[in-house]
Amino acid sequence: MVDLMQTAAADISVSERLQSITVTTEYLGNYQSVNHVRDLPLIYLDEPTELGGKNSGPTPLEMTLCALNSCTAMIMNILRREMNFDLGGVRFKAEGIHDVRRAEMRRTGKLYSQVEPIAYHYHKVTQRVFIKTSESDERLEHFKSEVERLCPLHALLRDAEVKLVSEWERER
Repeated sequence: MVDLMQTAAADISVSERLQSITVTTEYLGNYQSVNHVRDLPLIYLDEPTELGGKNSGPTPLEMTLCALNSCTAMIMNILRREMNFDLGGVRFKAEGIHDVRRAEMRRTGKLYSQVEPIAYHYHKVTQRVFIKTSESDERLEHFKSEVERLCPLHALLRDAEVKLVSEWERER
């Protein structure tokens, strides 16, 4: 951990740096919930119809992948300015592999709560980053390592011991 007394933040207390984020969620029935974030439009989370939902929004696991891509983009924007890095454009594709225990439930007749999961969360996540840049390979690799080190969603998945594969590819 960094000693704040040795940084430019020496005059800032930890309590001034920590900030609360609050959302509220209402369960609407079956698999559907609605989430309230600040004064933004409502965010519905649901399952596809083939899995018993109303398909009114992404699943919580899909939202996690959206959050990973968006968080990565935001950190890239911050570092682009700090590092004077040429970022001509970027897009993302994330894929998560998770244990849908239904097959084991059908095979064994067990309830969901009785099936031992392969993983309680994602088994593996692959994030593909398609980046437009004129930077050298060395600068791009350094930029990538800093983005992954500083992105809170990368850290969350790493700390949960999810196998996280990050593939960056230059686009013309």
